[in-house]
Amino acid sequence: MSATKNVMEVPGSDGAAADRGRGGRAQGAGNDRIVATLHELAVRPNGAPWGVRELAETLGSSRSTVNRILQHLSEQALASRDGNGNYTAGPRLRVLANRLLDRHPLLGNARSIVDTLARSCDATALLALYDPSAGQCFVAMVTMAPGPVRYNLGPGTVIPLHAGAAGRAILAELGVDAVDEAALTAFTEDTVTDRAALEQLLAGDRAAGYTVSVGQHFALAAGVAASFRFGGLLGAVSVTRPRYDTTDADLLRFAPHVQDAARRLSALPLPSATDSPGPLSESGFDAVSEGGSAVGRFERLLAALVADPAGVETTGRPLARRIGANPATATKLLGAALDTGLALRHGERAVGGPRLLFWAAALGATTGSGAVTAHIVAALAAETGETIGVAEFDSRSRHAQLTTVVPGSRPLHYGLATGVEIPLHAGAAGKAILAELPGEVLEGLALTQYTERTVTSRADLENELDGVRLQGWASGDGERIPDAFGIAAAYFVDGTVAGSVTVTIPRYRIPEVDIDSVAEKIVDAAREITALLTVSAGT
Repeated sequence: MSATKNVMEVPGSDGAAADRGRGGRAQGAGNDRIVATLHELAVRPNGAPWGVRELAETLGSSRSTVNRILQHLSEQALASRDGNGNYTAGPRLRVLANRLLDRHPLLGNARSIVDTLARSCDATALLALYDPSAGQCFVAMVTMAPGPVRYNLGPGTVIPLHAGAAGRAILAELGVDAVDEAALTAFTEDTVTDRAALEQLLAGDRAAGYTVSVGQHFALAAGVAASFRFGGLLGAVSVTRPRYDTTDADLLRFAPHVQDAARRLSALPLPSATDSPGPLSESGFDAVSEGGSAVGRFERLLAALVADPAGVETTGRPLARRIGANPATATKLLGAALDTGLALRHGERAVGGPRLLFWAAALGATTGSGAVTAHIVAALAAETGETIGVAEFDSRSRHAQLTTVVPGSRPLHYGLATGVEIPLHAGAAGKAILAELPGEVLEGLALTQYTERTVTSRADLENELDGVRLQGWASGDGERIPDAFGIAAAYFVDGTVAGSVTVTIPRYRIPEVDIDSVAEKIVDAAREITALLTVSAGT
């Protein structure tokens, strides 16, 4: 029973948490080991850290090999090492997952369909996808229904193919031979594990166009599912309700809703190659030079698959240029991605595959940049001893807000408050952003005077912004906080200004501060944040 009163938590499956990582065991060398290691980091339940010894045993590799891979992954921010020497999914992997969840043509557009289905059936609705490279399906999206019984099938949970509505709807498309004998586990007394009997059920599912499962995966659950195909992906959408509160007539009534959701998912638009962002700027991944580590090239391939929903080139120099490798190496790397389900072919291009979507679902969405940039900000605060803040800019509202603050270590430092909107015309943090915006933004600003030092002349402010653009950083001397001096530099996401990183220093200490040195550190941190958050340019 859950700690919440009158709420029963039904686990995803017997041992489902452990099963989440098992689909990624690749025993090959090179790229396969990189994929296998990343898989374990991505799908680790609750983001728990891996010890090197434990991970090596799970992967069936030597500790030295796994340790070496983890070090290379950490260099690319695909893995993170904590103070105890353990590893978790890194900030770059989380950035890529977040972008995939937001902009993938299926996951980025399916939420309203799944939510509508949940409401229409007063049930928990989920979207599951099949990963042929691992022979398993996983929950990619879920909308929980309110009520005393909740089915704990969070995104990234592996679900069986032979038991439960969603898995069986997918198996009806694949055929019973897609399930290994060892996988035919009995979850309840109603689970069908005999192949002949299971094939009869699947034949009925195919004839009906939907699947009904009552108590076959969870003894207390009843569900309906229908399969769909989208751009080479095979999946199912389902609804699940408490068995005691659901009649056979209810399940028949839900079936048309589920079928309609499946049709709508299949009909979602697929981007074409003409929708591709095209050649990227030098800050993107289409202008990288050849060389670097194998993990570096692998990271650039992941970024390309995530950045371009229409897919990447599969042959020739365009692919090689995109990932910074010679054509032979690029072709081999793409082959590994196709073999492991990170990519799948769509026409003459390769798009993000089910394994990549599995990682994104398991890692979940990241809100704001603070969670993934915290290590950069903390390192800068430790190095300078001053208070460091990160402001995020919303291009739609044209407002900036201080979202992250790491206090300085000096005896007297500023304690800035997060969640506070900052003006674009007063103070270093705002001016660093304003300098990168179109002139019309300045023209539309109300130049409020916060202190006697606030610049309220548009002409004077424009001259100052010219200087900011020239030197690459902004300063503010008591313009918003009377006794504070700030230095800030803008950071960008996909070529568009997204915020700024700033240092705030008590004004009385300015004579003893090497402004140029601090500014250089701020600019470097802004560039590091830009590289971390950028997936492509001009998208």
